[in-house]
Amino acid sequence: MGEWKMNVTLRMRGNLRTEINQFAEREKRSLSNLASILLEWSFEELKSSGSTTKLLGRSAKRFNTLTRDKRLRNG
Repeated sequence: MGEWKMNVTLRMRGNLRTEINQFAEREKRSLSNLASILLEWSFEELKSSGSTTKLLGRSAKRFNTLTRDKRLRNG
C-alpha cells in the first residue's frame, strides 16, 4: 500500500500539545511525523484489544470524559 497524506484537526489540552511538541523536538521529529507514528501504533493496539474499553481498562472512563464528543448523544 502507498502512503496517503491527509489533514487532521484535533482538539487537545494546551499542556498536552506543549508536551508532545517538546517530545517531538527531543526525538528530532516533526509533530506530524510523531503523530503519525503514535496513531499507527495505537490503532494496531486497538485492533488487538477489540475495543477502547478493553484497551484502556479502568482508565477508559476517565479518558471518555476527557475526549467525549459532545455532538454525539453517547459520546
